[in-house]
This record gives sequence, structure tokens and C-alpha cells, in this order.
Amino acid sequence: MNTDCNPGWRAQRQPSLPTVTLNGIHWQPWIVLALALLLAACSRDAASPEAQIRALVAQAQVAAEARDAPALRALIAADYADAQGNDHKAIENLIRLHLLRNQTIHLFTRIGAIAFPQPDRATVRVAAAMAGRPVASVGELAGMNADLYRFDLELVQRDGEWHVQRATWEPARLDDFW
Repeated sequence: MNTDCNPGWRAQRQPSLPTVTLNGIHWQPWIVLALALLLAACSRDAASPEAQIRALVAQAQVAAEARDAPALRALIAADYADAQGNDHKAIENLIRLHLLRNQTIHLFTRIGAIAFPQPDRATVRVAAAMAGRPVASVGELAGMNADLYRFDLELVQRDGEWHVQRATWEPARLDDFW
């Protein structure tokens, strides 16, 4: 006797969700979001400043891959200013433009040096490969059509949260990802 209410349920194929690649591992987006939220919640009190910065980079990667402009804008300090003359509004517009131009965004990131010149200030170097398909490892970058950038970020901590206050970026080399 079959006690299943819906005996055909096993044959129904569930639509697969896109995966998010973080440091070469493919994750379901909801797992990444849960981990990012957990890291962000833990980072407020218990995590080291370095762990907080790493969580911020992971949060930015998840938001970019999800094409979540409000989440990306929330990471930018209100008093953002850079050497190219960009302010907070200009960076918001750059984010919006990038999201409009790219229907799918896959990032592969490597965090380089993190420094704390003052307790509420940090600098971090991030190498980011931006591609139209997932990147599982550094080795895949050599044969892939991806935009490679090196970001030098200056962060400020206000009310327990880190924000990007200044950034410079330039084309990266594969060496930046090792």
C-alpha cells in the first residue's frame, strides 16, 4: 500500500538555483546569505576587526552577485571621496551602471593585506575577477574572459559598522590572485 499523498513528487524536478562562488566553493545563495548574516551579526561584538573586514568583503561579493544595489550602496560611507573626484552619489551611479550592463555577475575574490592605521580605520587590498559565469579556482582565470581588478579600499568604522570611505582600482594581474 502506498501511503504517499503525492506519489509522483519524486519525479518532479525542482528548478535549480544559481550558485554563488566564494573562494572557489560553489554555494546556494540562501546559504551564503545566511552565512553573511551570521558573520555580520557576530562581527558586531565578538569578531576581530580583521574578521569584520573579511565579512564586509564577503557581504559585498554576495550583494554584487545578487545584483542587490541597495545592499552595495549601504557599504559606501556617506562621506565617500576618491582621487578620481567620485563622491557617494557618483559611486552609487557606477554601481547602478555596472548592474544594468551585466545581467549575470560572478566574482572570484582574494583578500590581500589588511591593516589598521587607527582602531576605527582600515585598509584592505582585494583582487576581484568579474565574469559572466562561475569561477571555481584561480587556475580557471587564465583561460577565461573575465575583468580582473585590484581594489585598495580605505574603510571607516562608525557605530560598529565598517564602510568604504575611499577606493582606488586598477587592472589586476593573475599574480594578484595567488
